[in-house]
Amino acid sequence: MTIKMLVCDIDGTLIPYSRESISDKLKETFDEAKAKGIHILIATGRHYSFIHKSLFEDVNPDYFVTINGACLVDKHGTVLESYPMKEEDVDILYKLCEEYNIGLGFKFKEGVVIYSNYDKFYKGYVGDKDYGNAVFANPTDIPFHKTNGLPLGAFLIGDETIIETFKEKIPSLVFAWSYSKGYDAYPPTFSKATTIASVLKMNNLTWDNVMSFGDAENDIEMLRQAQIGVAMGNARDIVKKEADFVTTSVDEDGVDFAIRHFNVI
Repeated sequence: MTIKMLVCDIDGTLIPYSRESISDKLKETFDEAKAKGIHILIATGRHYSFIHKSLFEDVNPDYFVTINGACLVDKHGTVLESYPMKEEDVDILYKLCEEYNIGLGFKFKEGVVIYSNYDKFYKGYVGDKDYGNAVFANPTDIPFHKTNGLPLGAFLIGDETIIETFKEKIPSLVFAWSYSKGYDAYPPTFSKATTIASVLKMNNLTWDNVMSFGDAENDIEMLRQAQIGVAMGNARDIVKKEADFVTTSVDEDGVDFAIRHFNVI
């Protein structure tokens, strides 16, 4: 077994929600890994425009797997692959969120467009951060996707007990818990793992060369596929059950702990 690629989720894995950058210790760890020729890949549910700016300097990967695998971009933001949602799923999800007072934002190549319950979504998804024009309300009475192409994913903010019922109402979508009152929604036909596989092929590697790290339900598939799948100590139990190893929490630099535990560097 030779680990040649480290695949890392961001929120709750590399960076706690209370910070905007990785720790100095983890930066040194990645520098050591890159010096040994090990690739580092970021795989996130975030849109490219929402990725922490510090990661471009502190990690500087060649590629980002974004929107839960629906969009592969290079470090300059050029889209290399994308997988849109189905229009019928988009329309049904919008109607449900309107009916049940759930904040809804769809992720397009252009940014995140808020379709339902603007204030609730903005507060829960953006908070007091400034992402410029990367997030905006549906600009006209005509849904954005009718004139700009279908979205690549969605994010919901609201009552978890209500959002959980959407799993039965729209079985053609995966609803993956991300954080308190926040869920990713995307088709089961792709995942972070699907697009990671494309990056592996570009680098003449296989999943046997991968060590992956995550904390949320949208990380499960890439933990399963990797030679070593690592769940963070702060991960949900459902994620820990799917991992080969449970490391310490993101606040304790769990990624560093696992890399050194397995003598990768």
